[in-house]
Formats: sequence, C-alpha cells, structure tokens
Amino acid sequence: FLPHPRGLPPPPPEIDAGALMSLFKKYRDPEDDEECIGIDGLISFCADLDIPPGDLRMLVFTFYLQVKSTYRWTQQEFIMGMTRLGCDSIQTVKDKIRSMQADLVEPAKFKVFYAFAFDMSRSDGQKVLDLETAVQLWRLVLGNKFHHIDSWCNFLETEYKKSITKDTWMLTYDFSVQANETMSNIDLDSSAWPVVIDEFVEFYRARNPS
Repeated sequence: FLPHPRGLPPPPPEIDAGALMSLFKKYRDPEDDEECIGIDGLISFCADLDIPPGDLRMLVFTFYLQVKSTYRWTQQEFIMGMTRLGCDSIQTVKDKIRSMQADLVEPAKFKVFYAFAFDMSRSDGQKVLDLETAVQLWRLVLGNKFHHIDSWCNFLETEYKKSITKDTWMLTYDFSVQANETMSNIDLDSSAWPVVIDEFVEFYRARNPS
C-alpha cells in the first residue's frame, strides 16, 4: 500500500490494548458485519477530536494511519495503525496529529502524502479525479504552498474543464515548487511540462503582463 511514513518518534512501548479496543467499539458501525468504522463513526471520531471531517489534519491522520479508504476503516487497519502510532485515546491522537503535521514540512515526505491524497480521493475503480474534487483537494493540500493556487483553479474550472490524471496531479506539485510569484522563471520553450501547465502559464501571462 504505502511505505511506512518515517520521521515520527517510535511509539511508546506500552499501548493499552483494552482502551484501544474500546475506542474502536465506540465508533464502529453496528450494522456492518465486517467490523469497521463507517461514515457515522468517522464523523463522531472527528467531533471528539474537534476537527471538521474535511480538514487537512484528518487527511494527514488518515495518511499516517495507513488505511485504504477515507470513509471506512477496518478494525485491523484501526488497531494496527493506532498501535504503530502509539495512540490509545482521543488525547493521544490529538497530540500525535501535531507531530504529524510538523513531519510533513520535509518536502520529500510531503510529496508522498500529496500522492496519497490523490489516490484516496478517487472514486472506486477510477484512475482519474473529477475536476471538482481535484480543485477542492488542491486548495486543501496546496492552499498555503502554491503562489498561484487561485489562478490555477480558476483556469481549470473556466478553460480546462477535464478530469485530472495522476501524472498531472504530481507534476502540478513540481510546478508549484518551481514557479516563482511572477512565473518569470518558467521557460515554456525549454520545459517539459504537460500541455495543461503550458496552457495555464500562457493563460496567466495573458492576464498578468509583465
């Protein structure tokens, strides 16, 4: 699935297994025979953390928990993930989320998380993200990292109007890191950006002449 995110301190040597199982049972879906936490349980879990379900912090936690779905966590995923993270209570999760966010400041680690965000947000069986979802996700994960996030999303919604592939998703991150505030350092003649990024640069420059 995903390599274990490195950089966090090792979990405490002792986890209260009983407390952890009680935590799972508090949120599990009583109508699911496969023993999992469903949407209602996840909403309650978020409420207890005082974090909105659509908050970036929950996506970060999901990444470190190493689950395969944002809206359905199996008992095995939850117990194994929480044990690995050294969490057996809501308070320990709150404390751990703070260190998780700090850990993602490192660019290489953030890029792994960024790829995870795409994979977790696709509809079942789909290889692409619908544009609406992609725009929302870009604003969530790159909102404070990409100088041109508003112009980029505006371009996609008014001009591009297509689904987003994984390649486009990943190259957009590389572009967001490289492009300066005026895009003066982007040379379309010698670059190998995908067409959508070339078109965006032209779109931006036409509206922001130097």
